[in-house]
Amino acid sequence: MDKKSIRDIAVSAAALALIAGGVTAALAGTNALTADTIAARNEEAETQARLQVIDADSFEKQTLTSADGEEVTYYAALQEGETVGYVFTVSATGKSAGLVVMTGISADGRITGVTVTDDNETAGYVDKVREGGLFGRFQDREAPDGGFTLGEEIDGVSQATKTSRGVTDGVNRAVAYYRQIKGAE
Repeated sequence: MDKKSIRDIAVSAAALALIAGGVTAALAGTNALTADTIAARNEEAETQARLQVIDADSFEKQTLTSADGEEVTYYAALQEGETVGYVFTVSATGKSAGLVVMTGISADGRITGVTVTDDNETAGYVDKVREGGLFGRFQDREAPDGGFTLGEEIDGVSQATKTSRGVTDGVNRAVAYYRQIKGAE
């Protein structure tokens, strides 16, 4: 290679490095400027999801240590300053891993609502269980000892059995956390 080719390569490399640095700085600046707005919107979206599973004026973030030593974050649902229930968000496995089930439980132990807030299921499976009425089957029911069993206390949705089982497992974990809280009182 001659000196001119080496110099051209070095100039091109320096130009690309400057462009990459400038773009990185612009992205970092944009992130810094929008981080608070994004956090506020995410919190509002989470509050709206909680309101889908229990009626409350506000929610108070709390934690507990589960029986297996895991720290669990949940929300106490407040109505006029009084705790009227709890909202638990747990990960479960349906047809695929990554099914996020949100469950509302009233202070007296009845399921107030169930929804899926995020999933990695095959497209359409969560819609199938939602449209098939699975979430509503938990409504206003107290979990039996040992939790709900798909096919016994709760009917699954045909052609979405694994997703139905994942939702049921998520609700059962929420019930276990609720019972742990109530046992501690």
